Amino acid sequence: SAAEVLAVLSMFFVAPSPEYLTYIDFRTLTLLFSLMTVVAGLKEIGLFRYLGSSLLAGMHSTRQLAFTLTALCFFSMLITNDVSLITFVPFSILILNMAGLPELMIPVIVLQTIAANLGSMATPIGNPQNLYLYSSFGLSAGELVGYMLPLTVLSALLLVAAVFLLKNKAIT
Repeated sequence: SAAEVLAVLSMFFVAPSPEYLTYIDFRTLTLLFSLMTVVAGLKEIGLFRYLGSSLLAGMHSTRQLAFTLTALCFFSMLITNDVSLITFVPFSILILNMAGLPELMIPVIVLQTIAANLGSMATPIGNPQNLYLYSSFGLSAGELVGYMLPLTVLSALLLVAAVFLLKNKAIT
């Protein structure tokens, strides 16, 4: 509702015109739609259920499961943070439901969101801000990673600490 009100208000400052259609990044929307279609297809054929069962077979505690699901997002820094979340959040929801742990859904998804954003800062392609810095300042990939590595390591340590704040119980 707020977005709608603000969109209408903005029309008083920038008059509606055919140029509005150029504001929409159809390439990005098409890529995201394609990715979501692939994820839905993989879910439909049961790949996520199979991978989830395999993952759960090796888990002994809720903390271990939360750490693993969070780490998947943190270390997916070779894809953008958004793609990481579009891929791993549905997978995590499936796994947590399979394990009978719906109470962990919100904490794990929050940790995954934080992890995807913090982990993605390590590489030039991890998030749009880094891509901008990388190209605008003429940095090499190694230079950018070197600048970001201390913050990335600190972020990883803080995420591990956050996972340890979750209540731990055995997974049966």
